[in-house]
Amino acid sequence: MEESKPLEYNKITKQLLNPDSPVKLLLGVVAVAVILGTITGYIVANKNVGLQSPGTSGNTTANAKDPTQDSRTFKDFAEGVIKTKPQPKNGDYAEGTHTLQRDGAVPVALTSSVVDLSKYEGKKVKVYGETQKALQEGWLMDVGKVEEVK
Repeated sequence: MEESKPLEYNKITKQLLNPDSPVKLLLGVVAVAVILGTITGYIVANKNVGLQSPGTSGNTTANAKDPTQDSRTFKDFAEGVIKTKPQPKNGDYAEGTHTLQRDGAVPVALTSSVVDLSKYEGKKVKVYGETQKALQEGWLMDVGKVEEVK
């Protein structure tokens, strides 16, 4: 005759965690997340290390463009003579540092943080830039590229 074993020995599967102690489950999940996060961070940090020069960030391109050659950002253009804008009196608000005088058209107020517009004063040029919202002027352009017209 077979001896009768207690009920818990006859089970094929065994419960992994006791439902009465969720703290163990939470600690286990946190420990696994920290370990996997550390491994993932190490792999990502060391990926393509040899391709970068010291002091550069990972999102730079090999052939970075000069901002004056960016034709996607500076898609608006106008042609005329650049003149210095007179300084406003009594601290009035003025848009732009220079004016582009165009034949038979509205002058364009110009500003630029990329190009030194004072180098082109009195010259006939074609300016490329991005139109900005103007409060007083008819047209305000942030200039990114200037070409002299002969």
